[in-house]
Amino acid sequence: MNPGQRTSTQVLVRWVELALLVSFFTGILILVNIMAYRHSTRFDLTPGKKFTLSPQSLQILSSLTDDLEVTIFYKKGEEGTYQDLLKMLSRASDKFHYHVIDLDKNPARAQSYGVRDYGAGVAEYRGRREFLRVTSEENLINAILRLKDTAVRTVRFITGHGEKSITSSDKKNSYSNVKSALELENYRVEELLLLQTGKVPDDTAVLFIDGPQKDFSSQEISAVEHYLKKGGRALFLCDPSPLPRLEDFLKTFGLELSRDFVVDRESKLYELDEMTPLIFPDKNSPVTSRMKEAALFPLCRSVIPAGQPRNDLFVTVIARSGPHSWAERNTQSVYNGSAGFDQESDAPGPVPVAVTVEGTPPAGQEAQPSGRVPRAALRLAVMGDSDFITNQYLDVLGNRDLFLNTINWLAERADLVTIRAKTEQTAVSMLFLTEGENQLILWAAVIIEPALVVLAGIAVVLWRRRFRR
Repeated sequence: MNPGQRTSTQVLVRWVELALLVSFFTGILILVNIMAYRHSTRFDLTPGKKFTLSPQSLQILSSLTDDLEVTIFYKKGEEGTYQDLLKMLSRASDKFHYHVIDLDKNPARAQSYGVRDYGAGVAEYRGRREFLRVTSEENLINAILRLKDTAVRTVRFITGHGEKSITSSDKKNSYSNVKSALELENYRVEELLLLQTGKVPDDTAVLFIDGPQKDFSSQEISAVEHYLKKGGRALFLCDPSPLPRLEDFLKTFGLELSRDFVVDRESKLYELDEMTPLIFPDKNSPVTSRMKEAALFPLCRSVIPAGQPRNDLFVTVIARSGPHSWAERNTQSVYNGSAGFDQESDAPGPVPVAVTVEGTPPAGQEAQPSGRVPRAALRLAVMGDSDFITNQYLDVLGNRDLFLNTINWLAERADLVTIRAKTEQTAVSMLFLTEGENQLILWAAVIIEPALVVLAGIAVVLWRRRFRR
């Protein structure tokens, strides 16, 4: 073979090698894209997990049995605002389908749905329709919830004893945000003046005794007792103030509302006083097993299972204060600022502050395979603070989840005992630090780190002087 032919063959071989390399590389890229499309994995590094669905959303989407259609009308150039959320929802369930439509180009279709605003739309399921005024994860999931569950459940707030308002907008003394949160989860919220009615209506899903400042009368206690004996459900939020009749009534369920204050100088948020402890959920309770955040109880009392409960009752502690806390029985020392742990009279932490009581099914009637408890088996929950769900504290840490999970457990809605989507993130993220964490940052950033720099400087100076001799 002459040199010219050899050169031509080498050039041809190189071109063939290049073609094969390009083909293999292209094939690998196609294969990687196919695998990524079929088995996509995303890592959400945003502070508020903006691109991750909440456990509640995933749970509700997984329970869809028929196709759900969501139609959103957008303003030109803003369709991307809704696409990310809708894609996440559709990836979570093959029953979720969506359409994003330009409102200006399709005004007739929007009018047929009764939609006039940008970003609004409708969700349709099993022939029923829900309007969406704002497209957010919370609104979409709650619309799906209302479409799936058409039963109307009523939560009644007892009034007449200095309880907080459910209509006022005051931050410290209002439950208006609680009312809105319950309505979003498909509850009807009403007030009940028990002194006037003399009985609790039979259609009450959950009876809510929310921080009474005055004690109940004997007639009111009898009405509540009659309601619970028929398989009623009740939530008691009792602040650290004397309520003799109510305290005696709860003793019949194996619970003691001690007249004390829970004090914690360690497990409390920075710049809050020792009377506002962090409360840690118990992972062994169905109410709090999925909770990952602590709650915050401003000024609370202990709720202690008292001795051996009745044979027909199951008593479970669902939340406790921190390990360094204690129940201060000398209440006067709290008022004059001299509170301190007394080994003889005070109860050491962790102190129970939230307890549930569940009755056993009646004779001859057992719980169903789904776990649903017969209505004649009562359920109640007692917590030692009523301020943790006011407008000021409802969205702090895990307060909202603790409250709503308790309500849903009482109402036998196990699918809603979960973690909810966080509310819209603000431009500034809140950082909650305990006193111990604050001290750790102080020592690490202000004392230890500068000290290490100074020591390093001294070491360099000494090293140079030594080797210059």
